[in-house]
Amino acid sequence: MRHYPFSEFEEVLRLFMIAAACIGAILTTVFSLTHGITEVFPFLYILPIILVVYFYPKRAVLFTLFISLMYISLVFLLASGDTNLMIIATAWFAIFMTIAVVASSYANQLLEERSRIRHIIDNSQDGIFCFHLTSGSLLAVNATFAKLLRYERTDLIGRDISQIWTDAGERAGFIDLVKTERKPLDTEILLRARDASVLRFVISPLQVTRDQVLCSAIDITGSMIADEEIQKTLEDLEEQVRARTAHLELINKELKAEILEHRRFESTIFPKGKDLPDNEGGGQK
Repeated sequence: MRHYPFSEFEEVLRLFMIAAACIGAILTTVFSLTHGITEVFPFLYILPIILVVYFYPKRAVLFTLFISLMYISLVFLLASGDTNLMIIATAWFAIFMTIAVVASSYANQLLEERSRIRHIIDNSQDGIFCFHLTSGSLLAVNATFAKLLRYERTDLIGRDISQIWTDAGERAGFIDLVKTERKPLDTEILLRARDASVLRFVISPLQVTRDQVLCSAIDITGSMIADEEIQKTLEDLEEQVRARTAHLELINKELKAEILEHRRFESTIFPKGKDLPDNEGGGQK
């Protein structure tokens, strides 16, 4: 048995749902027209139109044109003698096309907005990641965030966030704040990179839904290291100033002691109150 990748399986499931809805609508139309039932079967065409608008909005108008032409062809073929039914079928044709044009227009605008937001996130200079609040699964990361942690994006998407956010208490505290809608800002956390190094980030929730939170992450590891180096330099300078001051104080004490010693020496040789000896050549008259 062949196992489809998730994306391929999802694509097959979508096509199956659309095909089943189309076949059901067509078969119901044939049965209704051949049995004189005219009220219900047009509504069945709305389902495949909505499915195509939802899954493939860019192709919705062409698909609706195809399915509407098939609907009106069946009515003209199987109920050609009923003028009222053909008029109603023409009105339904216009309704189907209106639904497809309006719905696909809104859907395409949403897709363009989603694509624009995704482009902004993918090219943001800040790291951005999204994870499930209950399971902890990483739902999306941008290239910047993955690069900061030395990972490839595919290596992180689908993994448990505990792989990089290893502090369970720190993680639980942030989730509790998010769930209580207190919206923590500038929360500092530690994340583990692929090479097992620990990096410091500031994260902020950008968008919070019931089960998911989208966060921005700014790496402040380098700035913290710079701050630590500046602090260490200041401490070294302060220590050098203290040492220099102590050395100067010691020199000052030594100078004072030396001056005091000189004074003591002078006072010993030349006591106070004792006259100096007369000069030679002096005498009494």
